[in-house]
Amino acid sequence: MPRTLIPAPLEFRDGVPYSPAYGDIYHSADGGAGQARHVFLQGCGLPQAWARRASFVILETGFGTGLNFLTTWAAWRDDPARPARLHFLSVEKHPFRADDLARLHAQWPEFAALSEELQANWPALMPGFHRIALDGGRVQLTLMLGDAADCLPQVEAGVDAFYLDGFAPDCNADLWQPGLFDTLARLAKLDATAATYTVAAPVRQGLAQAGFVCDKRAGYGRKRHCLAARFKGPSRWVEAAAPQHVAVIGAGVAGAATAHALAQRGVAVTLLERAAAPAQAASGNPVGVFRPVVSRDDSRATRLTRAAFLHDLRAWARLDGIEWARCGVLHLARDADAAAKQQLALAATAPPADFARWVDLAEARELANWPVASPGVFFPAAGWVVPASLCRAWLDHPAISLKTGCAVARVHAVARGWQVLDGDGEVLAEADAVVLANARDALSLVPDQSWPLNTVRGQITQLPPGSLPQIQRVIAREGYVSPGASRPLVGATYEHDDDDTTPRTASDRANLARLEAILPGAGAQLAIDEMSGRASLRATLPDRLPIVGAVDGHAGLYVAAGYASRGVVWAGLLGEALADRMSGQPLPLETELMRAIAPARFMRR
Repeated sequence: MPRTLIPAPLEFRDGVPYSPAYGDIYHSADGGAGQARHVFLQGCGLPQAWARRASFVILETGFGTGLNFLTTWAAWRDDPARPARLHFLSVEKHPFRADDLARLHAQWPEFAALSEELQANWPALMPGFHRIALDGGRVQLTLMLGDAADCLPQVEAGVDAFYLDGFAPDCNADLWQPGLFDTLARLAKLDATAATYTVAAPVRQGLAQAGFVCDKRAGYGRKRHCLAARFKGPSRWVEAAAPQHVAVIGAGVAGAATAHALAQRGVAVTLLERAAAPAQAASGNPVGVFRPVVSRDDSRATRLTRAAFLHDLRAWARLDGIEWARCGVLHLARDADAAAKQQLALAATAPPADFARWVDLAEARELANWPVASPGVFFPAAGWVVPASLCRAWLDHPAISLKTGCAVARVHAVARGWQVLDGDGEVLAEADAVVLANARDALSLVPDQSWPLNTVRGQITQLPPGSLPQIQRVIAREGYVSPGASRPLVGATYEHDDDDTTPRTASDRANLARLEAILPGAGAQLAIDEMSGRASLRATLPDRLPIVGAVDGHAGLYVAAGYASRGVVWAGLLGEALADRMSGQPLPLETELMRAIAPARFMRR
């Protein structure tokens, strides 16, 4: 996967969008929307092919202007027999910036409302998969930013229709390679359709060798022919029955997000929480910091956190009642060596300035509103969130039944699924599948698993109300200070081999030392007896990644745990990924990242 993206410049030739990089136009001069309908929708037998389906999956090999997507979305909306859920996966090496996309879409006023919604959710132009929920979540656009040769092998989805819409083979030979056709065969469901404007012999041969039967059709406008094809080769995709009822154990951010994602897919959820209310334990902290990270090697953890963070910005805006602030997070360098590493990471990945940028000492002091001691990286869209408000928003769904005061002692496979039992053997829930979202306690329910889950004690310290009024954004440096929802706080300790959650004055003093390192002189303004601490346990794994997916050897049993200190950032997207895995839908993350968080990875080692 590339570490940087080069956006497409907005150019026209004779009034038609044109790519100088490929020397080709984006659509026919005879009309872009007409070409989309004739070549791609009709070429794939749409809308008839998706009639009354529960879901339908389209994969496109070049998003370009987004016109094929808008045309398909509009056709889906206009069809009373439309599928309940439309997945549209599209790869783009050179995406347009949001303002250029708006200028392009102004040419097609019939799509104005759809374009406006798409633009409002347009992601930061960063490499990787971007899952974008539209039309109330019924339309799922997975925008894969990067080279098709890198992105398409990372797709895990059973595809019903392919829009083969890159630039012409003589202009973009890198796309039309044998690997493309191999990928189509790997992803195609039986009788999947494909359509493209080109009838070049290498394209027809590649499709035929991959198992497609090709048919020349009348072209659009002045073009004589276009191509339609149907997959008749062996398909690895078998429609599996999705669970109708799932029991989720644990109502922290991991469990609440998973429950919400399942409910959005029409699954009934019983959520079991041992405490008297959701969002206790680590999810009960008054504030959580949400932010991405940057690294020179753009590691898996970095990519996962980036994808989840960008997903949060889009998804949280659609939820009611969340207490959060995109106030910005300033991450100060610990020392000169750390500053050099931060700058190297930014230089290697070249993120957009509205995602992350370097700030010198003078600007750091201006952003912090305090004479801080070092420069650092500023994340303008990051900030703080109240985790309990996130859980409440996720659980506000009619398909979710929350049961508190339920201490789960055992899960038991039965003929029709699973039973969840308490310590007295009483059945708390019966369901088709179970998700263990109860942090390290998941191990007690599946003792045959070898996950090296550990707990790390973390204490945050709430400062007196009204203190540090100058601090209007989160400032981090081996810890953090946050303005918070009602009072500022400092966190957090990282104490190994310690399961005691009783607040300690010693931990508060450690946090005051953190505060002093972040904001020199701030500690002298505060009295320790005016502060209050809160301790909880984080579930961690040695590779600093979570475990999300199927539990090996137990059909219908899944886990979502090990979120460590990134629970508020990771939970939303990982809930989507797990719900898609359980329901057989296209995954929102690259296959490489899904493998990196798979529970079975420790067995493989």
